[in-house]
Amino acid sequence: MLTGTCLCGAVRWQIDSGVSRMTHCHCSMCRKAHGAPFGTYTDVEAKNFHWLSGEDAIVTYESSPGVVRSFCGRCGSVAPEPFADGTYAIPVGALNEDPGVKASAHIFASNKAPWHIIADDLEQHDGFPDPADNPTIERPAQESAGDGVLRGSCLCGDIAYEVTTPITAVYNCHCNRCQKARAAAHTTNGFTTADGVTFVRGEDKLVTFKLPGAKYFSQVFCSRCGSPMPRVSKERNVAVIPFGSLDDDPGMGADQHIFTGSKAPWYDIEDDLPQSVAMPD
Repeated sequence: MLTGTCLCGAVRWQIDSGVSRMTHCHCSMCRKAHGAPFGTYTDVEAKNFHWLSGEDAIVTYESSPGVVRSFCGRCGSVAPEPFADGTYAIPVGALNEDPGVKASAHIFASNKAPWHIIADDLEQHDGFPDPADNPTIERPAQESAGDGVLRGSCLCGDIAYEVTTPITAVYNCHCNRCQKARAAAHTTNGFTTADGVTFVRGEDKLVTFKLPGAKYFSQVFCSRCGSPMPRVSKERNVAVIPFGSLDDDPGMGADQHIFTGSKAPWYDIEDDLPQSVAMPD
């Protein structure tokens, strides 16, 4: 038996049987929904899946025909998503226990983020391994805003922002909070000054969840589609940008992995980036 929860704990579920397969999805929509370089999913039959609490807290958004994204309306964590074939897609980053298996492949690898490196030897597919299963899941490409400006947006497009100051650091964060918040193996966050991020539309659609007991940690997301959005802290003069929400190539990727002491047991770090068990100074 496996259980899963969102970041705030309102949404909880149970899987009666173990999982047999897992894939890393690099499609642009999963990046937007998770605010991360990729989403990791397994699927279970509906008869083996049960909601324990918080089903009424779930918000859904149809990102493309037949593809429904689910997230907790309180904290923004990606939640299990029902498929028309009678299965549930389970975001592995939200599981409480080690499922005992690891990913067997990267899917939609040709659409991976330009700032993310696939360093392992897993199989790579341009879509689902079975072409008959491939839905339309890519967002239309957008024109560049110009030199010196990075643009980002949520999955539904209601919220858009621009970054006009240099990004000074980029981290792949493996802390338990980021795993739950993004329901992913890790997040990739860029850091700049608070005045460097401007919301050009949809700022009124932002929801902020401050994790109780945390000094700074909070998640900012779109109320309609759940996509993580930049977190601006004027008192610390810092803005934290989920790279999965970027529309433009920042021309740089992660500098290092942080909080590797809490890395997901089902994910292996295969690249040569420096690793830190905590947050660098």
